Amino acid sequence: MKYLGQCSCGKNQVVVETAVDFEKLVPRSCDCDSCQSSSLPAAMVSDPALNIAIVKEDDGLQTRKNGSEQASFLHCKRCDQLLVVCANLEGRYRGAVNAFLFKSINFSKAVPIRPRLLSQTEKIKRWNKIWGNLRT
Repeated sequence: MKYLGQCSCGKNQVVVETAVDFEKLVPRSCDCDSCQSSSLPAAMVSDPALNIAIVKEDDGLQTRKNGSEQASFLHCKRCDQLLVVCANLEGRYRGAVNAFLFKSINFSKAVPIRPRLLSQTEKIKRWNKIWGNLRT
Protein backbone atom coordinates (compact mmCIF):
# COMPACT_ATOMS: atom_id res chain seq x y z
CA MET A 1 0.00 0.00 0.00
CA LYS A 2 1.05 3.58 -0.63
CA TYR A 3 0.16 6.51 1.63
CA LEU A 4 0.63 10.20 0.90
CA GLY A 5 0.97 12.88 3.54
CA GLN A 6 1.96 16.51 3.43
CA CYS A 7 2.95 19.35 5.72
CA SER A 8 0.35 21.93 6.69
CA CYS A 9 1.36 24.38 3.91
CA GLY A 10 1.56 21.64 1.26
CA LYS A 11 5.13 22.50 0.18
CA ASN A 12 6.52 19.06 1.11
CA GLN A 13 4.98 15.62 0.79
CA VAL A 14 5.91 12.30 2.34
CA VAL A 15 5.21 9.01 0.59
CA VAL A 16 5.10 5.83 2.66
CA GLU A 17 4.98 2.42 0.99
CA THR A 18 4.46 -0.65 3.12
CA ALA A 19 2.94 -4.11 3.29
CA VAL A 20 1.91 -3.64 6.95
CA ASP A 21 -1.33 -1.93 7.94
CA PHE A 22 0.01 1.62 8.25
CA GLU A 23 -3.24 2.90 9.72
CA LYS A 24 -2.92 0.56 12.72
CA LEU A 25 0.56 1.72 13.72
CA VAL A 26 0.62 3.52 17.06
CA PRO A 27 2.17 7.00 17.01
CA ARG A 28 4.74 7.91 19.64
CA SER A 29 4.89 11.39 21.14
CA CYS A 30 8.34 12.32 22.34
CA ASP A 31 8.67 15.06 24.93
CA CYS A 32 12.13 16.22 23.81
CA ASP A 33 12.81 19.74 22.56
CA SER A 34 13.69 18.47 19.06
CA CYS A 35 10.33 16.78 18.48
CA GLN A 36 8.31 19.55 20.10
CA SER A 37 10.28 22.52 18.73
CA SER A 38 7.53 23.57 16.34
CA SER A 39 4.12 25.07 17.04
CA LEU A 40 2.67 22.24 14.93
CA PRO A 41 2.15 18.87 16.63
CA ALA A 42 4.35 15.84 16.06
CA ALA A 43 3.75 12.16 16.81
CA MET A 44 6.00 9.73 15.01
CA VAL A 45 5.05 6.40 13.44
CA SER A 46 7.45 3.79 12.18
CA ASP A 47 7.89 0.14 11.38
CA PRO A 48 10.86 -1.67 9.80
CA ALA A 49 8.61 -2.50 6.81
CA LEU A 50 8.06 1.17 5.93
CA ASN A 51 9.74 2.74 2.92
CA ILE A 52 9.66 6.51 3.30
CA ALA A 53 10.38 9.12 0.63
CA ILE A 54 10.15 12.90 0.81
CA VAL A 55 8.89 14.78 -2.24
CA LYS A 56 10.02 18.35 -1.73
CA GLU A 57 10.28 21.62 -3.52
CA ASP A 58 13.82 22.84 -4.16
CA ASP A 59 15.39 23.90 -0.88
CA GLY A 60 12.13 23.11 0.94
CA LEU A 61 13.61 21.40 4.00
CA GLN A 62 15.40 22.55 7.09
CA THR A 63 17.48 20.02 9.04
CA ARG A 64 17.92 20.23 12.79
CA LYS A 65 19.86 17.90 15.07
CA ASN A 66 18.74 16.49 18.39
CA GLY A 67 20.58 17.12 21.66
CA SER A 68 22.97 14.21 21.19
CA GLU A 69 23.28 15.09 17.47
CA GLN A 70 22.57 11.49 16.50
CA ALA A 71 19.31 12.13 14.67
CA SER A 72 18.24 14.66 12.05
CA PHE A 73 14.83 16.31 12.17
CA LEU A 74 13.57 17.36 8.75
CA HIS A 75 11.17 20.33 8.89
CA CYS A 76 9.37 22.24 6.17
CA LYS A 77 11.11 25.59 5.69
CA ARG A 78 7.82 27.38 5.12
CA CYS A 79 5.48 26.07 7.86
CA ASP A 80 8.14 24.49 10.15
CA GLN A 81 6.21 21.23 10.53
CA LEU A 82 8.33 18.20 11.40
CA LEU A 83 8.17 15.68 8.54
CA VAL A 84 10.65 12.95 9.40
CA VAL A 85 13.22 12.10 12.03
CA CYS A 86 16.10 10.06 10.64
CA ALA A 87 19.66 8.85 11.07
CA ASN A 88 22.30 7.09 9.05
CA LEU A 89 22.53 3.71 10.79
CA GLU A 90 25.19 1.32 9.56
CA GLY A 91 25.24 2.95 6.13
CA ARG A 92 21.45 3.04 5.69
CA TYR A 93 19.11 5.95 6.29
CA ARG A 94 16.36 4.94 8.69
CA GLY A 95 13.49 7.04 9.98
CA ALA A 96 10.05 7.67 11.41
CA VAL A 97 7.36 9.90 9.93
CA ASN A 98 5.03 12.41 11.58
CA ALA A 99 1.53 10.90 11.80
CA PHE A 100 -0.06 14.37 11.58
CA LEU A 101 0.98 14.62 7.92
CA PHE A 102 -1.60 11.96 7.02
CA LYS A 103 -4.84 13.87 7.65
CA SER A 104 -7.08 11.18 6.16
CA ILE A 105 -5.86 8.55 8.63
CA ASN A 106 -7.33 8.37 12.11
CA PHE A 107 -4.35 6.96 14.02
CA SER A 108 -4.84 5.90 17.63
CA LYS A 109 -3.85 8.24 20.44
CA ALA A 110 -0.08 8.75 20.63
CA VAL A 111 1.88 6.91 23.31
CA PRO A 112 4.26 9.18 25.25
CA ILE A 113 7.94 8.23 25.08
CA ARG A 114 11.18 9.62 26.58
CA PRO A 115 14.13 8.49 24.45
CA ARG A 116 16.36 11.17 25.94
CA LEU A 117 16.61 8.89 28.97
CA LEU A 118 18.33 6.26 26.81
CA SER A 119 22.07 6.14 26.23
CA GLN A 120 23.37 6.92 22.74
CA THR A 121 23.97 3.20 22.15
CA GLU A 122 20.46 2.30 23.34
CA LYS A 123 18.92 4.91 21.01
CA ILE A 124 20.71 3.51 17.96
CA LYS A 125 19.74 -0.04 18.88
CA ARG A 126 16.09 1.00 19.29
CA TRP A 127 16.03 3.01 16.06
CA ASN A 128 17.51 0.08 14.13
CA LYS A 129 14.73 -2.10 15.48
CA ILE A 130 11.69 0.14 14.90
CA TRP A 131 12.45 2.68 12.17
CA GLY A 132 11.68 2.26 8.47
CA ASN A 133 13.89 2.84 5.45
CA LEU A 134 14.27 6.40 4.20
CA ARG A 135 15.12 7.08 0.57
CA THR A 136 17.23 10.18 0.30
